[in-house]
Amino acid sequence: MGTGGKRFLPSGKKRRTISLIKYGTLAAVLGISITTLVHFSPEDLSTVLSLQYFTAFGAMLLGVNVGYYAFLLILAYLCYRPRRTCSNAELPSCTVIVPAYNEGRAVLNALDSVLACDYPAEKLNILALDDGSEDDTWSWIQLAASRAGGRITAIRLEKNGGKRRALYEGIRRSTAEVIVTVDSDSVVAPDALRILNSPFCDPKVAGVAGNIRTLNLDDGILPRMMDVNFVFGFEIMRSAQSVLGSVFCTPGALSAYRREALLPVLDRWVDQTFLGAPAGIAEDRALATFLLEEEQRIVFQRNAIAYTKLPADYRTTCGMLLRWGRGDVRETCSMYRFAFRKLNWFQLGIQLNLLVHTIWIFVPFLLLPLTIGAAIAAPVEFLQAMVLGLVAWSSIPALVYCTRRGNSEAVFAYTFAFYKLFFLFWLAPYCLISVRNSGWMTRGRSNRRRHSASRRKLPSANRPAA
Repeated sequence: MGTGGKRFLPSGKKRRTISLIKYGTLAAVLGISITTLVHFSPEDLSTVLSLQYFTAFGAMLLGVNVGYYAFLLILAYLCYRPRRTCSNAELPSCTVIVPAYNEGRAVLNALDSVLACDYPAEKLNILALDDGSEDDTWSWIQLAASRAGGRITAIRLEKNGGKRRALYEGIRRSTAEVIVTVDSDSVVAPDALRILNSPFCDPKVAGVAGNIRTLNLDDGILPRMMDVNFVFGFEIMRSAQSVLGSVFCTPGALSAYRREALLPVLDRWVDQTFLGAPAGIAEDRALATFLLEEEQRIVFQRNAIAYTKLPADYRTTCGMLLRWGRGDVRETCSMYRFAFRKLNWFQLGIQLNLLVHTIWIFVPFLLLPLTIGAAIAAPVEFLQAMVLGLVAWSSIPALVYCTRRGNSEAVFAYTFAFYKLFFLFWLAPYCLISVRNSGWMTRGRSNRRRHSASRRKLPSANRPAA
């Protein structure tokens, strides 16, 4: 997936700007909290509480979210443990599939990182697929293959068919026990493959989700904010889901699947439609959905890490979040076809997560008119309550990030909360009304600029023939 972002500022100036935003956010949060607490009197509280419909609905949502988050935190911190790392003899044979479309030099970095992994060479095969790229991606794949000693098989698909189709081709060509997917704009840690594939020593495990972190933290404030968001989404939510064996999404940047579990669902997955149109997005979430429908267990390996490049500009960030949001809506709806067929601990985990995800998706439509009404009826008191609530709620991901990473970047949880409130508020409702759209939306001008730069850096001997 292409998610490049332009570096608008020199690195030194950019670092100073990021520091200014970080400490400015901290000062603003402290100032807002103190001011609001000092001036928010019992009378103000009674004014807000007098808006009965708003407060009743808000209290219900707050109760559901607090209960759900407490459940996640208990499972993630007290019950979750990564599976033990296997020896060379125990590890399964593995094919790593790296699909690429207009990625330029980034695909070389991805392939080199896979080659450098600590995994038995005789059990590892790498398929690099150029999905009909229009730039120099194929030349970079060839360069990687030429110096890999036969460990990389380069495949060029003449026509771009989308990431789902490219993965399908790779899976069909593989004969290994385990299929691993790595995005072409990501790099994996040296021990990632060994750790990722270790859970397959348990015959009940059909899929394993890796842990995704941000590669381009120096590209601006947006990647840093998203990195804090990732820690909660991956290291808490997926840790909790892993305890129940029902991780909802196996990220394309780093995930593994037992091949024999994939084959029965593969054709349905590649030909999946939504509202009559081909489902060209959310292939990772969809693959997990098909496996869960077959009652296959999917777990999370927190210490199997891949670093992926995130957008650094507003437009591309919105495109990425829209794609993720639409995929979430689609697969959440799809899961209702099987989630309530049985009642056992495995299904109970799916059912609980599914119901809360459904609330998150559809509540914005219900909450919007009540919010507008409350803001009109008591604007000052409503604003004070909203800001204080936002600061309090953002403290959860901030605390999680601080305990996991132990650094001051946790303050960006608050930055992202306010950024989302003012600039991304429209995404959730728009995802619903445009859910049929399968556009990728992050392959635009920023990609073309990046690919032009990669062509300038490519050695002449490796450029595509005219």
